[in-house]
Amino acid sequence: MNPITDLLFSLTWFALLVWAIRTISQGWNLAKEGSSSASGVWTTQVKRAVHPEMKDVRPGEELMGVTFDKKDSCDLEEYQELQKRINALKEELEGDDEDDGDIVVRR
Repeated sequence: MNPITDLLFSLTWFALLVWAIRTISQGWNLAKEGSSSASGVWTTQVKRAVHPEMKDVRPGEELMGVTFDKKDSCDLEEYQELQKRINALKEELEGDDEDDGDIVVRR
């Protein structure tokens, strides 16, 4: 091969290696920072309105956001409490239908 081609290949390979190592180390640093902030609450400054619902928000105003943890399992007491609420709502909705009366259909 041509020595110039070998040199270009080696320099490109080395530059990509350095870039990959820096990217991996930045990812590790982000992972460490993410685990220390367990509250999940963060704030940000509005730079420009990017959504129609943000038309009244002026640039420079601070917004608060919340990140929720994903649960893989449910506690039995939480499940039973939720099921009681669902059953109460079902009974309430079913009770409303009976008070409407019958519908008369004529042909």
